[in-house]
Amino acid sequence: MNIAFFEPAYTTRNQRDWEIRGSYKYPSLLGNLHEQAGITLLMREIPPADDPHRVRLEEHHGVSFAGIASLEDPREHAAETLAEAYADAIAVHKPDIVSTLNGRMIGFNFALARAARKSDIDFVYRVAGNDIVTRISVFAKQGRPFENTALWAGLVAQERVAAEVARSIIVMGGTEKHRVEALVSDPSKVQICQRGVELPHFSPAGNAPKKCKRFLFLGRNSAEKGIDLLEEAAAILADNNPDIRFTLAGDFEARESANISYRGFSTFSELPALYQSHDALILPARSEGFPQVVMEAMACGLPAILSRHLFAHDLADCAAVKLVELDSAQIAAAAQELHADGDKYSAMREAALLYAQRHFDAEKNRKLYYRALLGAGS
Repeated sequence: MNIAFFEPAYTTRNQRDWEIRGSYKYPSLLGNLHEQAGITLLMREIPPADDPHRVRLEEHHGVSFAGIASLEDPREHAAETLAEAYADAIAVHKPDIVSTLNGRMIGFNFALARAARKSDIDFVYRVAGNDIVTRISVFAKQGRPFENTALWAGLVAQERVAAEVARSIIVMGGTEKHRVEALVSDPSKVQICQRGVELPHFSPAGNAPKKCKRFLFLGRNSAEKGIDLLEEAAAILADNNPDIRFTLAGDFEARESANISYRGFSTFSELPALYQSHDALILPARSEGFPQVVMEAMACGLPAILSRHLFAHDLADCAAVKLVELDSAQIAAAAQELHADGDKYSAMREAALLYAQRHFDAEKNRKLYYRALLGAGS
């Protein structure tokens, strides 16, 4: 059996993105999948032969890299050209299954679904999140209409087609499972497969803090992440709770502003120390799948303040999580509550560690992923 993953291009212009994929995301998902199937990663541009992440993927995960003459354009008008390029690549490499490892926009998955159907092979749709809601947030931030436009309607139709064509659909959490099940005639093919975390790498600080004062956001500086809500919540707390501080880590320019520290991305090796230097995670996102940062943070013993509409299906009964509406006053009140009640905070830390150990182990989650990817009898 052979699997071809159609991935974003390697580019020296965005080395950070490749480092995340090559050093952590791809190895974590692939594991020992090469013992059950041949693996090809297809990219418009591939990393150089001596790139350390490529070498590791080739030597330890059985990956072959191959270039593909395709666009990097997910827009609706590019679907025909993308599908033709993908079908040509399928004819050359002759995989039995096509899919993606990295979260990709609807247009790429729609084109891959069309190419798979034309080639009469299996397409496995890995849905990283709600691309349409993400675009609504981004367009709103830019003051541009999106919902109920022709572009919106086209993407809604493309997602439905890709989901219906797929033999299996992999989602990150319960909210996305519930949403995607409504798109297809056979809801049973929608399965939750999280990436999980390497628990020995992500572990709690040696001395557990007694008080919750340092809140961490980790992710892209993008409208769907609720950065504006978090900054408003920090402003509410700035005067009366000066010892509560927030760190916004991601693609931010390093600076200090009142009770917020902005900083850039951390490497995989730096992430545990980042979590260990904070007391809780805060993620008031408008759109997410089931973000890796939640699993990593909880594995390091951090309770989490999360958006109710995104995480109620998965974490409503989790004692380590406080669910809030998309409201800056509620977010501020939740942070103040964790700060004020040391006993509750300690109990939530213990609950976070226990939940992570039970649910987020990478090896256990990889087995679920392999079954969904490879299909019956795997």
